[in-house]
Amino acid sequence: MQVLVFNCGSSSLKFELIEVDDRGGRGQSHLRGLVESIGTQARYIYWRGAEVGLKGEAGHETHEAAARHVIAWMRSLEGNPLDALNAVVHRIVHGGGTIVQPAIIEGKVLAAIEQASVFAPLHNPPALATIRAVTDLLPGIPEVVVADTAFHQTLPPRASTYAIPREIAARHGIRRFGFHGIGHSYMTDRYAEISGRPADQLNLITLQLGAGCSIAAIESGRSVDTSMGLTPLEGLMMATRSGDLDPAIPGFIGRCEGISSEAVEALLNHQSGILGVSGVSSDMREVETAAGKGNQNAALALEMFYYRARKYIGAYMAVLGRTDAIIFSAGIGEHSASARQQICAGLEAFGIALDPERNHAAKGESRISATGSKVEVWTLPMDEELQMARSAAKLVGAAKDG
Repeated sequence: MQVLVFNCGSSSLKFELIEVDDRGGRGQSHLRGLVESIGTQARYIYWRGAEVGLKGEAGHETHEAAARHVIAWMRSLEGNPLDALNAVVHRIVHGGGTIVQPAIIEGKVLAAIEQASVFAPLHNPPALATIRAVTDLLPGIPEVVVADTAFHQTLPPRASTYAIPREIAARHGIRRFGFHGIGHSYMTDRYAEISGRPADQLNLITLQLGAGCSIAAIESGRSVDTSMGLTPLEGLMMATRSGDLDPAIPGFIGRCEGISSEAVEALLNHQSGILGVSGVSSDMREVETAAGKGNQNAALALEMFYYRARKYIGAYMAVLGRTDAIIFSAGIGEHSASARQQICAGLEAFGIALDPERNHAAKGESRISATGSKVEVWTLPMDEELQMARSAAKLVGAAKDG
């Protein structure tokens, strides 16, 4: 099945045309691309196989304009690959309490995405704009939406409920939703394939460590706790997000600095985390370089990042009772051997032991735990696009069979 995947950021749009085989495996990736800096002077680069098919700049003010540009380029190609298209799938950041599994896009689904925009005002509206452009340009092609929050809908009330007055929480839909669900579900499914064990027999701790960072406790293949909450700000320390902090701090900052709650929220999302503590960069590689040259603020930022991730691992091992594997993915998780080593340091008493040589040499899918480690530790490259395409292929295939 040929599936066109759209993945919207607040100012970016990624796409990929993926062939999904009958077993949900990745076939040939025909076309892919990225549009950045939407809203200003957008830059785009599109690939056809291993070759750059188109590259340049355009005045794309909206995601709708970017999506139309992408589809126009595809139609201009010899053989028009869209003629063989079976489905389109869109990622949305927040599905609220309504979109709890992949869904065929129709009126009620669009309304639910709109309603959940209050929790993701920078991400859901661009996704809606992309959906509407695709619907207009590709009428008759089934469209599916996959919410980043959906995988965590299995959180039990003890993990999803905030300790605030029940009436207020119910009135405004305040609960812990969790994010990066597409990534955590991919790690779960892929490890099940690698290990040859059904997902519902596995207890895992999955870490998606990139610019945004989250960790999840997977019990019998289902998410039972995760670090992000109502918004992606809660949890681990991230590139520019603070992660967990005393709830009184935002109000205190607002009063002392004389700034609005919106300005405080922007500070915690865009000026904090590794960037805020190090004063150097939000890029882990640059902070590691600075720390190596003796920058104490950079060294502290790294130590805090490792410590908080290690603390969550310990907590989630307590939640699960039995942990079969710990999985690292995304930019930092997959590529930083030092981060993995420091995060797992001191966890030998919990049955977690890395093999230094395996960890340093790890590329792609790699087991990095020592031979005698009771808990396996792996690195897995992230493939959210394939996970989304699988969901769309399964849903659209089921609808046709029905």
